[in-house]
Amino acid sequence: KLIKANVGDFFEVSPQKFDLIYLDFCGPLPSKKAGQKTLKAITSILKYHALSPLGVMITNVSLPSKEQNANEHKNIVNLVASYLYPKSTLESNNPEWNCTDGAISEGYSLDEWHKKVECEIEDFYGQYITRLLVDLISVISPYDNFT
Repeated sequence: KLIKANVGDFFEVSPQKFDLIYLDFCGPLPSKKAGQKTLKAITSILKYHALSPLGVMITNVSLPSKEQNANEHKNIVNLVASYLYPKSTLESNNPEWNCTDGAISEGYSLDEWHKKVECEIEDFYGQYITRLLVDLISVISPYDNFT
């Protein structure tokens, strides 16, 4: 059955719980494009408890290249650098231990960190997506239920 509504509205009115939700946004997280409300869709899933207790949410987002949209790419770099800077741990590419101290613990100034993120945005963007989703699910969404 086809329902002509955005995914967030669907979860608001649907009493169903899903074992698997796959979101293919084909855009960045967050997105400024009209009609492409990536964060709103995810928060609707959490707000309306659309996942079953052992359910899985899979997301697919993209990073705009400098060639596609230089301004949006710059904004994403700023967002990722600012979001990850205060985190106490980050992922590493070490196969034996995929964890390292965060930027502050490693002694980076915010400007130095920003330059590092800009040079390695593909790696850090993936970490940003993971950390944002974990924070949404474990901290932000539960807190919103109390306000």
